[in-house]
Amino acid sequence: MAGRPAEAARQLAAALDQIDRAGGARPTVAALELRCKTLITLALTEFMLEGLEPARLRLAEAEEVVDALGDDALRARLDYQRANLHGRVGDLASAWAGLEGAVRRLDAFTEQEQCSVHLSRGMLAFELLRPQEALDSFSEAARLARDLGAREQEFMARHNEGYAAYLLGDVPRSLADMADAEEVEADVWKGPARLDRARVLLEAGLVKEAVEALDAGLASLTGEGHDQIRAEFDLELARANRLLGRLDLAAAAAAAARQAYARLGATAWEAKAVLVGLLVDLDRERRASRDPEAVAPSALTAASTAASTAASTAAATADALVDTATELGDPELADAARVVAAQALLLAGDAAAANTRLLSLERVSTGSLSDELDAAAVTAMTLVATGEAAPARRILARASRRLAAGQEGSASLDLRTARAVHGARLAELDLELAVPRGSAAVLEALERWRSATDRLPSLGRPDDERLARLTEALRAVRAQARGEADPAQLRELDEHAARLERQIRDRDWALSRSGAASRAVPVRVREARDQLLRLDRDLVWFFRHRGRIGAVGVVGGRAHLRDLMPADRAAELAHRVRADLRAAATHHLGPLAGAVWSSLRSSATELDDSLLRPWRTDRGLVLVASPELTALPWALLPSMGGRPFTSALSLTSFARRAAGRDVAADAPADAPADAPADVPVDVPVDVHVSVGPSVPRAAAEGRAIVRTWGATARLAEPSRRGELVAALARPGIVHVAAHGTHQPESPLFSSLQLHDGPVFAHELQPTGVRADHVVLSACDVGLASARPGHESLGLALSLLSLGARSVVAAVAPVPDDVAAAAMTRHHALLATGVPSDEALARAVAETEGVAAAFLGLGGQHRP
Repeated sequence: MAGRPAEAARQLAAALDQIDRAGGARPTVAALELRCKTLITLALTEFMLEGLEPARLRLAEAEEVVDALGDDALRARLDYQRANLHGRVGDLASAWAGLEGAVRRLDAFTEQEQCSVHLSRGMLAFELLRPQEALDSFSEAARLARDLGAREQEFMARHNEGYAAYLLGDVPRSLADMADAEEVEADVWKGPARLDRARVLLEAGLVKEAVEALDAGLASLTGEGHDQIRAEFDLELARANRLLGRLDLAAAAAAAARQAYARLGATAWEAKAVLVGLLVDLDRERRASRDPEAVAPSALTAASTAASTAASTAAATADALVDTATELGDPELADAARVVAAQALLLAGDAAAANTRLLSLERVSTGSLSDELDAAAVTAMTLVATGEAAPARRILARASRRLAAGQEGSASLDLRTARAVHGARLAELDLELAVPRGSAAVLEALERWRSATDRLPSLGRPDDERLARLTEALRAVRAQARGEADPAQLRELDEHAARLERQIRDRDWALSRSGAASRAVPVRVREARDQLLRLDRDLVWFFRHRGRIGAVGVVGGRAHLRDLMPADRAAELAHRVRADLRAAATHHLGPLAGAVWSSLRSSATELDDSLLRPWRTDRGLVLVASPELTALPWALLPSMGGRPFTSALSLTSFARRAAGRDVAADAPADAPADAPADVPVDVPVDVHVSVGPSVPRAAAEGRAIVRTWGATARLAEPSRRGELVAALARPGIVHVAAHGTHQPESPLFSSLQLHDGPVFAHELQPTGVRADHVVLSACDVGLASARPGHESLGLALSLLSLGARSVVAAVAPVPDDVAAAAMTRHHALLATGVPSDEALARAVAETEGVAAAFLGLGGQHRP
């Protein structure tokens, strides 16, 4: 019948006549059964030829036979065909009723047919916005298909199971299920599956990865006949590029999708493409309004009028799309159009009209965290514009909790840090509302968003054989690349390594649901401020606001808010300091050394005068950097010479780490019950030292540290990955003297080189990190790569996120002799009970200037 419905209809009609003639006035049960099955099949062919009404008549004839026979098996097949026909014409409610009837009588079908019934039910559940029913149906279909060895159906069921999990908001499970589907060897076209996976990556906040997947998917669409799915790829590319701020690329992709949908007559999809295009246009208008320097003063009024006119036009277009969606019976699309209309009206200055659009929302749940947070942002902005700031703040607080909840359930640092991109606009709005209210409000707003991922250290997950094999292969390729001189061969090895890294990340995402994320004991801002006083430390937290660097400081227990300097100037100076420090560390500058150090000191002095001196404090500091100041070697700033400081993720993060672990669990039995938390207890400290190859002074450095700590210290020589990973997973001090590498594009592949190969940051996730103090006497591993959403990743930050209390790491190369001198002195001071921030400050001050590359990160460790 496939492809030839007219021929099939003729044959079936002839068969029906023959059955009727043979049965006569008193047909047998068998003849009636055969007649019923023929009518059910004929209904489909007549639908394909003449439409629904003739098909309904055939099904009505079949139902008379079913009623006469009282045959449940035939009724099940009748219900299934009825569902099929109603689904094809968009009568989803009738189709669902038919499928439910078939599911109630599954025994009427063979196992192969049962698999098809569950697949159909799952697909229909998608259309009806019933993702849980879809998930249940696809799970059962996957089980049946696996048992039957039906690879194509198993692939389809497992992939769709993952998509249903995505609709339910379970991104880790979604990626895991889709990865499982890819393991099924099925001869099917995987274009739609690639598109679905890109959508999930986008929801996960892995925006660059989603763009790569979409570009690859588009490249695979060769030949004719792919207009629909090509348009879907373009639509997702528009969304992804908009999130990355690539507005020209986003606009082009949205236009391509809109034009393709218009040619296809796909009205609802065309409307979705139009909405994305409108959002891109609004982003452009907002960007222009925030950048008055790009417009001549005489043109500002005209530009403002033009923006208002453009926004009003966009609002009218979105309103028209609400009507279109309503006619199509698509409440989700209607809500999306209302949200876009509200944004446009806000930009046009009509907050009351924007509020009217939002009050009309049907609040259709899509399971999408990004959609939910977008709607929250627009609602909060509208409330602010109508003078209702307090309700807006409550919405923002709820949204921050929703973002944190959306990151639970994943043991993958990659996923947890990436998803923060969806909260970036809300965090900016929260800060905008907080600044006029003063220092306490700003501190609360900053904490609210920064702590969403930091408070969820991983508890680890089971070892995975496939991930281990991929990682070993990556190690081998990297080792081969280090000894390769031929540029062409080196390029090929780098490409191979990049492919392996992508596969490892895929596997990491898939496994993230196998582990668990623990919720650390919450620390309130007030408690954290009390902790600063107990430790005799002050805080300065830098943030970007309206193109400038501002900061909230807690000095002597009192909070202050200050506007400090232009953000672009701060970023320029910080970059110059980092670059000059890298140059100063080469030992080959000769006559240029004076010029380099002069440039470095000049930039450091300007930063010091603008950022730190206004606080007028000589206490040790806790510094929380904005993205412009990340990885700044603070010890080079004049007022910081010899001064203890810690670069922290947030105030409460520092306080939680400084307060120590559960005292009841970790304190020795003979420790005084009322001993203050900040008084060292004379308890043996477990110290592990690993060293790497090709570091001339590493072994001597390691032996000196072991002598400092005594019998409880151990030098692993040669040093192996398994020993280091195990040492990091237990309380104590861990020191690593080895070559380190920061991978800017793939920070979870930043590594430390040991005798049996590199230890990658991602390898620490299964066991987690419980070490109290980790010292990385290695170059660059204190660096971090910024991600959309103001989150960062790198080796040192991975250690902190996985549970380490404090980490010492370098943000630039440090000569081996300087590193050895500074770090052995650091340990010598630690062993006498000096807190880690003070020990590092004194050690750096007593060594050459390039030792300032070492930063203390996380919290304060007190032996």
